[in-house]
Amino acid sequence: MKDKYQSYIEDRADAMGPSVKEIVTILFLTHPEFSTWSGSHHENAHHYGKGGLIKHTAEVIKLCFVTKEAIGANVDDIPLFFAALFHDTGKLFDYEPIDSDLIRWRPTPHKRLIHHISRSGLIWHDCVKRISHVYTTYHDEVLHAIMSHHGHREFGSPVAPKSKLAWLLHLCDSISARM
Repeated sequence: MKDKYQSYIEDRADAMGPSVKEIVTILFLTHPEFSTWSGSHHENAHHYGKGGLIKHTAEVIKLCFVTKEAIGANVDDIPLFFAALFHDTGKLFDYEPIDSDLIRWRPTPHKRLIHHISRSGLIWHDCVKRISHVYTTYHDEVLHAIMSHHGHREFGSPVAPKSKLAWLLHLCDSISARM
C-alpha cells in the first residue's frame, strides 16, 4: 500500500511525463523497501524510523521546487526532480532495522566503507541506464548533484556543488535534515 509520500512522488512524476514516470517506477520496483526505510540510525537525528527516508525525500523534492519558484532559479525541472529523488537512495544500504516493526535502526558496514552518497549515484546510474535518451540528457548533471549534495568533502561529498542544480539540492537537503 502506498503512503502519502510515495503518492506525492508518483503524482509529481506523472505530471513531468512518461520517461520520468518510468524512472520512478524502476526505482520503486527495484527497491520496494524505499517507502519503509529510515533516514537515520539515531533516534535524535532527522527522519529516524519507519518511512523516514521517503518522507525526507518528498520534503526535499517539495523544497527544491518551492525554492526554485521563490527565487526564480533557472534550473530545469526534470534533473531537479531526479536529483532530489535519488540523492539519499543509498541509505537503503547504510542502515538496517533492528526490530521487525522497523522502528529502531543501526548503521551497516556499508555506511563506513561505501557511504550513501556513492551508492545513491550508483542507484541513479542503474535506473537511468535503462532509458537511453534520459541517460544521455540527464545522467551526468544529476550524478554531480547527487555526489555533491552534502556540500563539502568533510561532510562526505566527493565533490563540491558546481551547478545551480547541485547548490539547490544541497541547500534544500540541508533544510530538511536540520529542521
